[in-house]
Amino acid sequence: MWALHPRPQLFLQDNARAATHYMPTILAVDDEFQTRDLLSRWLTDRGFRTLEAESAATALRRLESEPIDLVTLDIAMPKVSGIDLLRQIRYEYPDIAVLMLTGLKTTAIAIEALTAGACGYLIKPVRREEFLAQVEHGLEWHRLLVERRQNTQLLEQRVREQTQTIQRAHEETIHRLVAAVACRDFETGEHLVRTGLYSEILARAAGWTSAEAEQIKLAAPMHDIGKIGLPDAILRKQGSLTQQERKLMERHTVIGAALLSGSNSAVLRMAREIALHHHERWDGSGYPHGIAGEAIPEAARILSIADVYDALVHNRIYRRALSEDQALKMMSAQSGQQFDPGLIAVFLTVVDAFREVSEHNPDDLNRSYSVNWQPQAPGPSEQSLPIETQ
Repeated sequence: MWALHPRPQLFLQDNARAATHYMPTILAVDDEFQTRDLLSRWLTDRGFRTLEAESAATALRRLESEPIDLVTLDIAMPKVSGIDLLRQIRYEYPDIAVLMLTGLKTTAIAIEALTAGACGYLIKPVRREEFLAQVEHGLEWHRLLVERRQNTQLLEQRVREQTQTIQRAHEETIHRLVAAVACRDFETGEHLVRTGLYSEILARAAGWTSAEAEQIKLAAPMHDIGKIGLPDAILRKQGSLTQQERKLMERHTVIGAALLSGSNSAVLRMAREIALHHHERWDGSGYPHGIAGEAIPEAARILSIADVYDALVHNRIYRRALSEDQALKMMSAQSGQQFDPGLIAVFLTVVDAFREVSEHNPDDLNRSYSVNWQPQAPGPSEQSLPIETQ
């Protein structure tokens, strides 16, 4: 049985052919030298570039190495029949026209050849003008197939470009929206960028698809968008919040979810989940609903790790930056309590990638919180307590 193996086609020459006066190349395949020689002379006299092959194996080698437009193919050949070779050519090189020739005057064979994809069928001995007319017909058939494929590729490219333009506009809208919130919250734009990139890295490491990881990269920076509904006195307070102020601060999760609800966008639906649940804890002691374990959407569990890591290793209005070793010890101590233990284990395998993101996206060194701002470092007793981010 003649095996079929799909292979890339020789399409690179298409544009060059269209730009110049192109001489079509025709491969004459026949095990009889006299027939090949006669067909080659007719084709050469008509102005075509002609190649010859005495067997299926030789023909396939020619097809692999040469840009061929049309094949004339004898049906009755040794080892591999013309019909089997026709199927191989149509499968591997669907743009190439194949004109079948045979000395067998059998209707069934003609039907089989045409059904298998031949563009024409001639009975030997062939007449010169009839043969050349069929060749011209086959070349036109080939031209139309190539033109249709190129038009399809051009359309697909335009769709991709338009999709990318829309995606970029979508990303810019998201970034501008979250940047507006960050300006009120003393967060930096770099923090938003980092949380998105951290989340993408962790999602990929956790087995998410590329498309899903791209979505969380865009959705994660919106986790604190609900803070736009909080008063400046709370957002800009330097130091610990009172119990009443903390209750108000916790409302940002619900406000953010409300702002992001009702969208058909997969990114905004994910952003809503993250905004609502990123302060929930694995053990159920978080807010706003106190849900636990896998009831917390995985996107929110991922962002929680990304956000806390960033909060610990960078200065925040309520905490001075820690060393990475300190941060990792604190986060590991909260595995199974504040954080998903499975995701913490994955996180620890990609810390190097997190660190690289942090180094390539530093906070603005000129940023000033206040003339008298003195960020506090956690004391020794805080190392095993739940890690707070506002």
